[in-house]
Amino acid sequence: MSFFDSLLSIFKKSPKPTANGVQSPRGAALPPEPKANKNVYDEAIKVPVPEWAAGLNNTDLTMQLRDHVKCHFAPNFGWKKIMTAKTGPDGDLIPEYDGIAGDCGAVKSYGMKLAQKHGRTMPYKYVDLNMAFRCCCDIPTKCPFLQLADKEAKAVNALRH
Repeated sequence: MSFFDSLLSIFKKSPKPTANGVQSPRGAALPPEPKANKNVYDEAIKVPVPEWAAGLNNTDLTMQLRDHVKCHFAPNFGWKKIMTAKTGPDGDLIPEYDGIAGDCGAVKSYGMKLAQKHGRTMPYKYVDLNMAFRCCCDIPTKCPFLQLADKEAKAVNALRH
């Protein structure tokens, strides 16, 4: 290190870290990096397979899901193979999700709001099988999409009275 470098380091301010840990050299905070977008909403909470779904193949499972839905939005379940825009080492597209997924009016209407809460820029379009067992067929009030729909319906009804 030369004399001039040591002299400059004395007068030069070091950037202070911000809440997200990154700051530009001029002092303005950089925006946080966006999360990767996902089409299928999947929670980390795993639920056991219900007894009515145990041992069923995928075709029969989609039919049984339709029969056991308790949510008034009545989601439609089917086999989905959703591909990403990224290519693998062989040149083929990489699958993002390959399995049974469902969509309903609440997911279509409030998928963007929930995605923005999670820091994503594209809406969720489907729910996975685990979410179907947990919310659609067991306790619908656990569904975050239904919670957003109910919250908005209550706000609209409060304005009517």
